[in-house]
Amino acid sequence: MNSIHISYLYTYLLKSGKPQSLDHAQIITTGLVGDRDFAVIGEDGRMLTARECPMLLEVEAKIMDDMIHFKFKGEFITVPRKKTVSSKKRTGILFGRSVGGLELDKHIQKWFSKCMGVSCHVVEINTFYMRQMKNQFIDITYTDAAPILLTSEASLRDLNNRMTLPVGMNRFRPNIVVNGGNPFEEDDWKSLKIGFCEFEISHHCPRCVLTTIDPSHPEKGISNEPLKTLSTFRKSGNEVNFGVYLIPKKMGIIRLDDEIIPGL
Repeated sequence: MNSIHISYLYTYLLKSGKPQSLDHAQIITTGLVGDRDFAVIGEDGRMLTARECPMLLEVEAKIMDDMIHFKFKGEFITVPRKKTVSSKKRTGILFGRSVGGLELDKHIQKWFSKCMGVSCHVVEINTFYMRQMKNQFIDITYTDAAPILLTSEASLRDLNNRMTLPVGMNRFRPNIVVNGGNPFEEDDWKSLKIGFCEFEISHHCPRCVLTTIDPSHPEKGISNEPLKTLSTFRKSGNEVNFGVYLIPKKMGIIRLDDEIIPGL
């Protein structure tokens, strides 16, 4: 069997925002440190994602030296992190379930509302508002369903070989990308080890319309691919799957080129 290694690591500080590429990542119970710690809630109470607001895909968010940086095209705002969070709490709805967080100060709210073209509020997760996986007592941040998403380059190549125009891995917004092994062999993993870290495989990742939005050109909106092609060979019931969700069981640091040791 070919050895399998980490080829890319990503976090998304802002839900639906641009990824931040890493050479190493700290694993905690909720996933990679800093992943989906911030999110945007619309005036109507819905948590906004790129499904409803594709322009979020162009927002870059970083924390450096106790400063938080948001950038959208030519616009940017930088403020000390300790001054960003007010004592005001704000709640919203994501996938029909209540979510909440601490609201960032009014300067950031105004900046985001101007850039997105809709009145909105930016919130940061905290312990009180930590969410839980469906049907499991596992804490998660503003991620969709589970702490960590893993995808495979071999699986993507298999998909692209079936398509007229290939798509990039950025359509699937993974945290961990692996190289080596056979296409979709991750479907059969029950657990895995990476360095000193250990993970349980939770479930397959059902893909949604977000995968049809090109992050490089979100203004083009929703299309048919890759969901159309995926549905021809990756459909299970009402779901079309690509990638697997992980639950951390032993914490630590993972790095690019670390070997993946699956448990079957």
